Formats: sequence, structure tokens, C-alpha cells
Amino acid sequence: MSSSETTARRARRGRIFDLAERTPQGDPFETTEECRAYDRSVRTSMIIPMQHMMKLIGPDCGPDKNVLEIGCASGLLSLRLAAQHRDSTFTGLDSNDAFLEVARENTIFANLVSYGGDFACDWARYSRLPYPDDSFDVVFSFCAINRWDKPARILPELARVCRPGGAVLLYDLARDADEGMVSFVLQYAGGDANAFMRSLRASYSTEEMRELLDQVGLGDWSVSREGINLVVSSRTRDTGYTVGEPGIYDRIFD
Repeated sequence: MSSSETTARRARRGRIFDLAERTPQGDPFETTEECRAYDRSVRTSMIIPMQHMMKLIGPDCGPDKNVLEIGCASGLLSLRLAAQHRDSTFTGLDSNDAFLEVARENTIFANLVSYGGDFACDWARYSRLPYPDDSFDVVFSFCAINRWDKPARILPELARVCRPGGAVLLYDLARDADEGMVSFVLQYAGGDANAFMRSLRASYSTEEMRELLDQVGLGDWSVSREGINLVVSSRTRDTGYTVGEPGIYDRIFD
């Protein structure tokens, strides 16, 4: 069957993209140069999602707060948060040594230009975090869940190291996002279109995430879909936003 016939069949079924089944991808980044290229790309392509995440998590940061990022990649988001919340301590973890090399480069540069706050990064296995119970006030992850290979073991670890009354906030792509939104993103993805689709196919739908949380005893956490993104929170919060909303672009380059 030709690709045009396949597309036509999916369209008749009301689906354009082949996203019915999750396709795990593991960690697609192997070299430092690949991680540097990703870092350069997300500085522009992920401006709106990063601003949304910062708006969501900002109120949980503050004086003497300990904040942990799981899957910090190049460290960009934690560095931006640390620069805005200089009275909080930020720790980034990643299981990819190449990403950590880039994160440390970014940290050095941020400190050289007096941008950096209190941020450090290290290697860790997410399913066995090297911290005692109740170590952090905030635990978050940004667009990394689609790279996790053992989410059913990782999610309870995030809950374990978060203090009572603290916050766990996870942000990723939603595989059941509106296909119009997917098409919109692809129009501007350029050379990153294939990487975006691989990540989307490796992501969870809202229902799959709810089932996973139920499975690991975290069924009271909230799951919502905002635009093309999946937002998981240990407590109910307003996760909505619209493109152009006042505040979503504030302090982008701070």
C-alpha cells in the first residue's frame, strides 16, 4: 500500500498520525555534540513550554527551598529557575553523561556572566535516587518522561524524596494531543520534525498516565492535557494557558 493510501485510510478513520500505540525510544542522545545540538535547538523551539513550566513551578520555589529536576538534560530550565529564585537550591540529575557535560558547560558560562543561581548537576539512576526520604520541597521533570525506561519504578521514587506538603510536577508531550496541534508544531519544526515525532510516539496519553499512576499507588495525582503537553501534578493546580497569555513570555531571557 502506498503512503498516500495509508494516509487516506487514517484520515477516513479520523486520525492523521500513527499514534495509537506508544513506541518507546529510550535515550536517543549518544554524543556530546548531539546534546549540544539539542541544547541549541530548545533555546528557541521550547520557549513557550519552558515559560509555561516556569509559571507552574515558580510559586513552589522560594526561600530555602530544595528543588530537584529529574532528567535535567543540558540544565537549561533549572539554570533559568535558579537565576530567578536565588534563595532556592537546585539540583539536576541525568543518566546521560553527555548531557551532564553540556549542563556543566552551561553552568560555568552562566556563572561567568553572573547569571547562575545555586545549581549543581550529577549522574543518577532515576529508579534508585541517591537521597533519603523527604529530601526535597519540589521535584520536577521537563520533557524527559518519554526517555524513561522504567516509569513504574521511577514515579514512586519521586514521591519518596518529596517532602510532605511538597510538590511533584511532571511535564511532557501528550501522545493524544489534538492532531491539529501536532500539525501546527510540525510546520515550524524544520529539521527537528523527525525527532519531535519520535518523542511524541514515545510519550504517554492522558489515560495511559492515569493508569500508570493508579498502578503505582499514586492515583490521587492529577493528569491534564494542555495543548500538546501532558502535565502531571501531585496536587491539583491550574495548568491552563493560551499562546499570547500575559506572563507566558515574561522574563524569557532573564
